[in-house]
Amino acid sequence: MAIIPPPGSSPLPLRPETVRRATHRALEARERLVSEYPRWESWRRQARELKSQALARWEENLRRLQEAVTAWGGEVLRAEDAAQARAQILALARRHGVREVVKSKSMTTEELGLTPALSAAGLQVTETDLGEFIVQLAGHPPAHLTAPALHLNRRDIARLFARHLGYALPAEPPELCAAAARHLGPCFEAAQMGITGVNAATPDGTLVFLENEGNLRRTACTPPVQVAVMGLEKLLPGLADLEVVLRLLPASATGQRLTALVHLLKGLKDGPSGTQAFYLVLVDNGRRALGAHPELRQALFCLRCGACLNICPVFQAGGAHVYGRVYPGAIGILLAPFLAPLGDLPDLCTQCGACGDLCPAAIPLPELILSLRRTSRRFRPVRLGAGAASHLLRHPALYRRAERLWRDWATLLPSSAPPPAPVSFQALWRQGRVPSPPTGRSLGEGPFPGSGGSAPPPSPPLPAPARFAEAGAGYAELAGPEALADFLAQRGQGPLWLEDHPWLLPVARALQARGLPVRLAAGEWAPEADTVVSVGLAAVPETGSVLVAPPSGPALWLPFKACRQVVLVPRSQSSLTLARSLALAAARPEPWVSWLTGPTRTADIEKVLVLGAQGPAALEVVAYDPGWER
Repeated sequence: MAIIPPPGSSPLPLRPETVRRATHRALEARERLVSEYPRWESWRRQARELKSQALARWEENLRRLQEAVTAWGGEVLRAEDAAQARAQILALARRHGVREVVKSKSMTTEELGLTPALSAAGLQVTETDLGEFIVQLAGHPPAHLTAPALHLNRRDIARLFARHLGYALPAEPPELCAAAARHLGPCFEAAQMGITGVNAATPDGTLVFLENEGNLRRTACTPPVQVAVMGLEKLLPGLADLEVVLRLLPASATGQRLTALVHLLKGLKDGPSGTQAFYLVLVDNGRRALGAHPELRQALFCLRCGACLNICPVFQAGGAHVYGRVYPGAIGILLAPFLAPLGDLPDLCTQCGACGDLCPAAIPLPELILSLRRTSRRFRPVRLGAGAASHLLRHPALYRRAERLWRDWATLLPSSAPPPAPVSFQALWRQGRVPSPPTGRSLGEGPFPGSGGSAPPPSPPLPAPARFAEAGAGYAELAGPEALADFLAQRGQGPLWLEDHPWLLPVARALQARGLPVRLAAGEWAPEADTVVSVGLAAVPETGSVLVAPPSGPALWLPFKACRQVVLVPRSQSSLTLARSLALAAARPEPWVSWLTGPTRTADIEKVLVLGAQGPAALEVVAYDPGWER
């Protein structure tokens, strides 16, 4: 469906300077990180091959995924088009008596027009990603795959919040983010259904979600019903293959080694009202038709990182809204002939080639767009004119006579038509009036075309603990409950909530002896806490991450309203690689496993980083020896 703002919405501002600044920040962050990755090109080729393998056995993998999700308690629905997907999700809402819905960011649901459809059916739908929440208030379509409010500056957003939320705030990203979080907090608890997208899935029934703000975690875990909406192309051959995607996607999208949170879902979760119902909606909506095309099927390899948008001169000039579609940029041009409403957009490409160089899945975007342009109905007159010009240019004498005639007849053109140059280039050259070519830095040098910067030199490898600091997390090594109690006592005097774990029972007693208020998590759902303490599985120094697999129940909810999160990991498991941590996560029985890389964060307002978006603003990782393991 067309992405036209509803009646009464704010007009779409044209702020190319805001778009350019934000996209350049994203490109610079990507370049800094990629310069440290000597295997980057190898990973790109590997990602391309993995996506190709998954699609080579497409139907078999989809069948296995459906069987596996059904086996662990979910229900799988298949939707041939957007209308069927909308009807299926609305039917699920009716079945469960849903009145309020919370959504995390999902371009697939944007493609389906899901939010307007549910709203028209009388449901209250709240977008919980900060950028999506902003554009929902404005009545605008998303302006970017990963940064929906990219086209709005902080003053626009402050005015929106004042008008719709009643908050008179300074136009500063931290204050605006905090106001949105205060407004969204009660929405999670009031909702009966949470709707998310899916970043990847494997045939063994594991679904993968990437986020930064913490809102996806609450959307997926808080309401009594979760609906995950997934395009058919999101398959990977196996969970071990996720490592390559985790190397490429966050770096290309936001310049991070990993997003702040990466979640695996492989079972039903428990909540305050009992075991949560889960539904997976698999959406075709033109994807099989695209997969049948011998060349353009490569567009299905897309990871939805948005890098091709950031580098695109057309996008930088006008943002996503010039495309008039959900998917803009180079990838949007390739999807347009297949994903409804069908479109013909290859003219929105300058053929600069930069997007193909950046694409993490090594999709030859410029070549595929050129292939579309050759068959585009909009380009038939251009092709005829180009053919005539080619014939003319092959005969110099004929060309010179035609040029003189053109200058003589130019006075007969309508006044609105641009006149030819009064003097030919050849005449200027003979007179010595053509300037010499510019010297020095040429367009395209440096980290991205036209950036005006230069590629940073490769950074030396950081020592393992420094990776946690790079991600914004603290790191410590402690032994025994007394040392841990001293550590926690220095973290604040507010309420401390501890997971019910044998390691933490003596720590709770030591904290109480120091006069600090301590509570254990049994039976308490999402308490208001200054600091929460839980036990994780392992630390991953190379990405600055900690792997957690909380038991389903209150322990899963502990960080939802905390200011600070402290995660203990066994000292013997404090130096895992990303590959080993994936293998460990795959072997765990818990339904929800996460990597935490620094505190929750957002950069949805002018690409300015704000910590503590909709979750803890501080993360401490402790390699811990409880004492009795020595």
